[in-house]
Amino acid sequence: MKKFILVLNLGSTTTKVALFRDLNCHIVKTYSHDKELISQGINEQKTVRYGTIIKFLHECEVSPEEISIVAARGGLLHPVEGGTYLINDDMLNDLSSGKYGDHASNLSGILAAEFAGNYNIEAVITDPVVVDELCMQAQYTGIKNVRRTSIFHALNQKAVARKYALSVDKNYEDLNLIVIHMGGGITVGAHHLGRVIDVNNGLNGDGPMSPTRAGSLPVNGLLKYIEEHELSHQDINKLISKQGGLLSHLNTEDVRDIVSDINDGDTYSAEVLEAMAFQIGKEIGAKAAVLHGEIDQIIFTGGVSYSDYVMNLIKPYISFLAPVTIYPGELEMEALAYGAYTINKDRTLLKTYRAEETHV
Repeated sequence: MKKFILVLNLGSTTTKVALFRDLNCHIVKTYSHDKELISQGINEQKTVRYGTIIKFLHECEVSPEEISIVAARGGLLHPVEGGTYLINDDMLNDLSSGKYGDHASNLSGILAAEFAGNYNIEAVITDPVVVDELCMQAQYTGIKNVRRTSIFHALNQKAVARKYALSVDKNYEDLNLIVIHMGGGITVGAHHLGRVIDVNNGLNGDGPMSPTRAGSLPVNGLLKYIEEHELSHQDINKLISKQGGLLSHLNTEDVRDIVSDINDGDTYSAEVLEAMAFQIGKEIGAKAAVLHGEIDQIIFTGGVSYSDYVMNLIKPYISFLAPVTIYPGELEMEALAYGAYTINKDRTLLKTYRAEETHV
């Protein structure tokens, strides 16, 4: 009897797997991988990662034949609107080729499709990081052929937005919300009636600095830095997306350690954390302007929102705008299960991914 939703969320160093009965989590496990495996390309990791999924089912004493659908984390694809998408050949080609970027999250969809094909079921993704619902004004920059792109924590942002809406007995599509995901990267989204019409690109140098990302930078200062250090394009991407923010200033991205140092009298750590809070507050203020000041709630989520110290730094900048709700951590596994569950109940909600046409 097919009774479980299998949920796959593959990260750079871990494979997170869960089983859901409808919307109820039956069991979830996270498997860490050694440096030798994660140093390989994503296609070279496929066999081991797939084996981890089978191992999980064996440990849970669940047969693959009991799985009704596979729900996977979305990888790097071309921009799409929010929703749940069938993993089809077009999507698999883009994920496998790395056409829009190589990341371990691409493996979620690839392995979901492999498992689904082996057991004659469907595999889907929901709200990948490339969800792009930006309004026309948000897409423009001051250089004609440079467009702002939307890369953010779409899955968790939309999940906590729906959770809040449910808590006040309203529809997500009827609310104006500002949602802030604070993890290794920080994204601040303006949610207008169910669409994220403006959000900072939390990966490629936009918005507030975060534990590992640089955020917005003064262009001239960055150009001088590149010249002085003779950085390649790859070096710059690594600096901005993996070695920036708190890590650049303090040699650690762990907010708990930084707060401990502050409590021990480290004034520089205090300045850096205050600066990050200042930048987050500014970004929230910008999103308030986008929503014309009509804000039903400001919602914080992500691992950093566990920190009372950080939250107390941010709140004075935003408390006059709207009430604040905090959902610390993330709801990614629940959100993926929700996407699969909803299309099982209503097939009209299932969307189709199409490869972008190449113009010669």
